[in-house]
Parts: sequence; C-alpha cells; structure tokens
Amino acid sequence: MRVLAIYAESYGCQMNAYDTEVIVSHLQERGHRIVQVPEEADCIVVNTCSVREHAEQRAIGRLFDLSRHRNAVIAVCGCMAQRLGVSLFARVPAVKILAGTDSYALLPDAIESAVEAGDRFSFLEMDAGVTYELLPAAFRGGVSRFVSITRGCENYCSYCIVPFVRGKVRSRGADSLVSEISSLVRAGAREITLLGQNVLAYRSGEVGFPALARRVLHETGARRLRFLTSHPRDITRDVFELMARDGRMCAHIHLPVQSGSSRILALMNRGYTREHYLAAIAEARSIVPDLAITTDIIVGFPGETEAEFAETLSLVREVRFDSAFTFRYSPRNGTAASRLADDVPAEIKRERLQRLNLLVQETRGDILRTQLGATVEILLDGTVQKGEYRFWKGRTPQFRNVLVPCDSLKEGDIVPATLKRLVNFTFEGETPPML
Repeated sequence: MRVLAIYAESYGCQMNAYDTEVIVSHLQERGHRIVQVPEEADCIVVNTCSVREHAEQRAIGRLFDLSRHRNAVIAVCGCMAQRLGVSLFARVPAVKILAGTDSYALLPDAIESAVEAGDRFSFLEMDAGVTYELLPAAFRGGVSRFVSITRGCENYCSYCIVPFVRGKVRSRGADSLVSEISSLVRAGAREITLLGQNVLAYRSGEVGFPALARRVLHETGARRLRFLTSHPRDITRDVFELMARDGRMCAHIHLPVQSGSSRILALMNRGYTREHYLAAIAEARSIVPDLAITTDIIVGFPGETEAEFAETLSLVREVRFDSAFTFRYSPRNGTAASRLADDVPAEIKRERLQRLNLLVQETRGDILRTQLGATVEILLDGTVQKGEYRFWKGRTPQFRNVLVPCDSLKEGDIVPATLKRLVNFTFEGETPPML
C-alpha cells in the first residue's frame, strides 16, 4: 500500500477534536502522512457534529465544497454520520466512507481500499464496549491537549441527540489514562483537559472522577488540569475541595444550566431544579471563592413563557457566569422534546436570545473589570499580531484571555501577569522585567 496524504477537519465539541486526533493517529501508525490543505490529499476526513441542525447544515455545506477535489476520497465520521447513516451517500454523492462514533478503528482499511479500488463503506454499528485512546503517533508537541475519559451519555435530556449517536457511558481505565497523559506531558503538554459528555459519570472499578483527577495530578507531571463537561445533578463538593487544595486543578467549571425555570428543567429531563443548581453554585464558591463558571442556556424551549424566561435572566444575574453558550431551541428528530409542540415563535426566540446575550456580556464585562490590577498566572499557548506589535496569548486558571508583550518568553511558559487593560473581553497585561 502506498503512503497516502490525509487531510482532516473537525466540527463541534472538544470531544470531536480529540476523536479526530485518534483517527489521525491510527492513520499515521499505518505510515500515512497528514497534509494541511485538502488540495494535497488522497483522502479528506471530516469529523462531524449533530447536536444542532445548524451544525449539520454547516458540515453538509462543507462536504459539497470539498467535493470539488475529485481526486480525493471523502470520509465522513462522527455524530452526523451516525445519525444520518447511508442517506448521506445520496445527499452528498462524493462521500465514499461513513464511520459512526464507534467505528473509527475501521477507517484505515476502508480508506486504503477506497483510494485503491474506489470501494464504498459504511460502518454504523453501535458498540457499547468501544473506547479510544491516542496511538503513539499523536504524542507530539502541543501546550494544551484534550484527553477523553468517557464516551457516551445516558442522561437522555429531552432535547439532546447525543445518547442516540454516542451510546451508553463507557469509561477508560485509569492506568491507560495516566499513561496517555504522561506521554503527552513528556511531549510538551503543560495543560490537560479531561473530556466526556459528563466527566462526573466516570467510573473505572472503584475509581471515580475525583480519584482519577488526583491520580493525574500526582502521577503525570501536568502543570494544569481542566475538565469538560459536568452535569449539575452529579456535582459534589470533593471536586471543589481538590481545586482548593491543589492549584494545578484550574478554578473553572463548565456547568450547563440550560434554563432558570424548574418547570422547564423538568420538561428537559435535566434531573435537578433551579434551587438545586443555585445551592450547588453557592457551595462551590464557599470552597473556591475565585471559581469561574461558564454554562449553556437554551431559550424558547417548548412551552417556555415570558415569566419562565425571566427566571433564566434572574438566575444569570445571581450566578454571574463568566460566559455562556446560548442557543435558540430547535427540535432534533428522535428526541423526546421533538414530540412537543415547538410553540415559541421564531421571532420571540430571537428576541429572548438577544436579551440573554446582552445580559451575559454585561455580566462578563463586570466580572473582568473587577480583575484589573490583579497579578495572575497565565499559560502561554501562542502569539497574535496587533498592528505592528506581537503579543503572547495565554489563559488564567479561570480560562480568561490575556495578552502580554513577546519579549523573551516562549510557548508553554507559565508566568505572572499584571492585568493592566481590558479590550473587549481580553486583558492586556505586563510580566515582570526579569522574565
């Protein structure tokens, strides 16, 4: 088999980004090489998202755009491939390979056969035993790296397609995870983000999520540890106690609330109330006072009244989120909510989303302004050009953006920075002269 040139793109969540790394590592282990532009590729791999209709439409549009590269085999992976199945062959005729969320290990053989003989493949079987890990080819440089600790979800939130395209929860073994993270650290990673649809569902034997996080901190040499995403129903104080004890566990949590109304939360099948969420936040901040909290919020869920939307706004004011991913509700076929009447008019959804976004931005600005003058540690992960000046960009443990002059610093440094100015939502800072 000749060496193939592979081009890969990833859409959607950080889990997809990690999965794309897994796919690429399998292809590299077979001796194939990765290229940076589709024009040079023998095979184009597109890892897709299906969480919202907009994400699918964006991916399909990109597939049509990539179809002009007629000499390249197109392989579609991930959630959209799993959800749409073989209908995608008719929808985008240039697609030659479909690989669902549990089938990535089959891609190298399929790609080689499709390139050589023009064969078409679809791998869409769900396998509750499948987990993935990076192969050694992926142990390369990179200051900040993702590592998947679980796959799948069994929460069945009424609006969400994820359990249907990613299957039941599976946890990777703790030893395997510690080994992979150690390899990434040896290759240059300074910050590791543990990934899962709900990392708090992690369980390997007697090891739950807090115990796994402790092992990673104590055994791998990682300088910073983050995690995404957590479910409010499952959060416990021991996660925050670990943050308070060990500064390497970053003081930031992404805790999707989705709505501020207990009635809407029940219709969403979220498993907690407004009061439960607020109590969890209060306990967390009593343990980690500088905790930054980000969230997801849906507006216009079926039946949402103006008063219930006002409850969401009041919750945003009370919690004071650093930022929020906000969405207008759109039904996903196959979910429980798709059987409800989508009765909030589109114009009201748009208006509510605008009001919510304005409040989130105002709150974010207020929070950031309180940090001016503080000295914080930032991890440098790249550079940006602003006019004639070049800056290092970095993040605080709370995941806030900071720019500092380039000077003698280097990528991967963790340095103190005094926050001098706030431009939009990014700090401009200064580092001590000796750095």
